[in-house]
Amino acid sequence: MADDVAGKATHLGGKLKEGLGDLLGDRNLKAEGRLDQVEGAAEQDAARAEEALAEANARRLAAEQAKRTL
Repeated sequence: MADDVAGKATHLGGKLKEGLGDLLGDRNLKAEGRLDQVEGAAEQDAARAEEALAEANARRLAAEQAKRTL
């Protein structure tokens, strides 16, 4: 299960790593920072998608229950 907060932390860490790599002239560290940012963004997207799916399922169940009461 994806975690939005962990994704944000990974993304932020990647930004810091990229900046440090840029400051030090370390291309590998800079690239690693960029990859961490993409990984963090992907984890955030996955967490949001899981949340949206759960909300959609809840609405579907509520609609089914409402139909039964008619």
